[in-house]
This record gives sequence, structure tokens and C-alpha cells, in this order.
Amino acid sequence: MKFFVVFPTFIFALFSCLIAGQTLAETHASQEARPSQDRIVLSNGDILEGTILEQGDTEITFQHSVLGLLILETGQFSMPPTPVQGTPPVASTQVTAPPAGDEDVASGQAWLLPDWEKQFDLGIIGADGNSQSRDMHLSLTATNESPEHRWDFQSVYDQSEKDGEKSRDEFYAALNRDWLLPDSPYFYFTSGRFNWDEFQDWDYRLNFAGGIGKDFIKRDDWLLSGKSGLGFNREFGGEDSDVSPEALLELLSHWTLTEHHKIELKTTFYPQLDELSEFRNISSLAWVNKLNASMRLKVGLSNEHDSDVPDGVKRNDLKYITSLGWDF
Repeated sequence: MKFFVVFPTFIFALFSCLIAGQTLAETHASQEARPSQDRIVLSNGDILEGTILEQGDTEITFQHSVLGLLILETGQFSMPPTPVQGTPPVASTQVTAPPAGDEDVASGQAWLLPDWEKQFDLGIIGADGNSQSRDMHLSLTATNESPEHRWDFQSVYDQSEKDGEKSRDEFYAALNRDWLLPDSPYFYFTSGRFNWDEFQDWDYRLNFAGGIGKDFIKRDDWLLSGKSGLGFNREFGGEDSDVSPEALLELLSHWTLTEHHKIELKTTFYPQLDELSEFRNISSLAWVNKLNASMRLKVGLSNEHDSDVPDGVKRNDLKYITSLGWDF
């Protein structure tokens, strides 16, 4: 029951960060794209720079920094024959009202993060004979990159059932933000992760970390990066509910072999700082086959290792996954 209370709050915080980052990025881009000044040519050949406040069929209203507000008729001015470099052509300020309902559609698209790359993965395996079994894998990822930042959000739900009894029921959501430095392979990062697992000795676990990273290789076909930092994790509902300080060491590789084939590798170590002999490791390896413009086949495995577990709990949680993915 605690999962249904804590998880929505955590997801709301994650998506609030995503939407805030997207809003800031769009605002920054719109400010950069906005022309600084408009130009008009008077009938005597003089060129004025300012702002066109209103443009009609017979006259314009023009704001000049020295001359103030000017209302000029069509015969008293003309527009420059070619746009000045860096300044887009001046367009009419008349706005055509969108058809009814379009405003709602545009608003809905904004909430779907239109500038982000989003993927949904589904994998289902079932058997019905001497025994009944079912394995289900659901995954939702969203990424966004600009010269200033990288966002990466991922959520995964896995469930396995045999003869009506669950053998796996777990979920996690992770969010990472990289602050890229101009003309430098180095960057700063923060990351957070929420885990819920019905078959662990705890109800859910939170961990956060931050530090510095480096892109060792950054090409269109290959990204190889590493991270190191400090953070903490805390387990809720288990025997140990204390905050545990930990370090973070991570290696990530996305290698595009051909137009249709890609290898993804990621391994993250979390050494405990209060017990140096204990650590956690989360690793994943996947082969991605692009079937068409929006669909892909993904085959991979993932393993989560925890050296500090109670008696009766396995240290490794290994999963093999085959799924179909859709880009949207």
C-alpha cells in the first residue's frame, strides 16, 4: 500500500523537473530566435532601426529609440529588398485565428514533450500447458539533448507469474540531468532513482547522487562517457532504514554499428562509504534492431547486485528481456 502513496509523489516530482527543464529550454530558444530590431527604408533613402508594432495594408506603426512612435503611410517607406544577415524577414503581425479545437491539441502536444525522443517497450511471454506462466515487461523512456544539457528519464515495470503465483513484481523510475560545458568533454550531473520490489526485504528505496562526468568519445555513431560522484540511498519498510552515504562510478556506451543495429551498455557501481566492503551494481547490455522508422526489436539482459542483503535474499537479480519498442 505504501507504494501507491509514495510512487505517485515521486513520479510527480520527476516529471515536474522534466517539464521545468523543457520550459526553460524552449524559453531560451525563443529568446535567441527573436529578431533584435526591424529595419525600414524611408523614401529619402534613410534606414531606420526599431520595432514594427503594427503593420496594415496602408500604414505601419513603428517604434524608434530616438524619434519615438512613428505612423508611416505606404508611400513613405519600403522594406529592405533582402534581409540583413542574422535578421529574418519582417512578417505581417496579423495573426490568423486557429480553427476551433487546435488550441487544445497544441496544448496537449506540449505536455507530451514534443522536442523529446520517447520510446515505449512491451515484452510478453506466456505458456499454457502442463504449467501456466506469464512474463511481462513494460518500459517508457524519454531523452532530450541540447548544447547545454542532456535529460534522460526511464521507467520499467517487470512481472512474472507461474501457476497463478507471482515470482517477480518490481518497478523503478530514474531521472538524470547532465549540464554540458561549452567546448569541453566534461559535464556536471545529478541523478535520482526510485525502486519498488515486492520480493525484497524493503518496500521501496530512494537514491540520489551528483558529481562530474566526461565524454571520452562523442560522435554521431558512438557515445562513451563516464561519471563519478557522491550521493546516498535509503530503504523504507525494511530492517535498515538509515540513510547510507555512497559513491557513484558509471560507464555508459551507445554504439551505432549500422543504420539498423545498435549496442547499448551501462554499468553503475555504488560503493557504500560507511561500510567499504559493501556495494551495489546495476548493469545492462542490449542489442537494438531498428525495424522501420518507428519500431525496433530489443534483446538484452540486466543484473542488479547487492552485496549487503539479509539471509534468504539473493545477491543477484538477473533478467533476460526481449521486447518490441515504438518511438512516439
